[in-house]
Amino acid sequence: MSRDDATGKVPSAVGDLRADVALDAAARQLDLAVREQEHAVTRILGLIEVLQAHATDRATRARLDGILEACAFQDLTGQRVTKVSRLLRHLGRSLGETAVTPPHGGESAPTGNGLTQEQVDRLLRGGTV
Repeated sequence: MSRDDATGKVPSAVGDLRADVALDAAARQLDLAVREQEHAVTRILGLIEVLQAHATDRATRARLDGILEACAFQDLTGQRVTKVSRLLRHLGRSLGETAVTPPHGGESAPTGNGLTQEQVDRLLRGGTV
């Protein structure tokens, strides 16, 4: 990698490439975390079903139902983490595009390389850019 002799910094294109790779790696890690979480909760639910089939008293069944209800966190956190992963991937893809693509009518201009605040807000609400 060559550096600018005056500043000692890596040229922008190389910096963008590194950011793209880092964003993709972060998105992959988030996807892996979601899959591991899903696997763990699926196992917990399976074990609870077995225990419920053999539970003879009402108190034990109520406790097992409580565990089932507590596992609902997985669905919500999985959805949120997946949205962040999509945003990271989108940001990685758009790094090189923002320098040549003007913002669409009515939106504020991106600050530096990236999306406008409206675009980020729309992505986090589950929409598209």
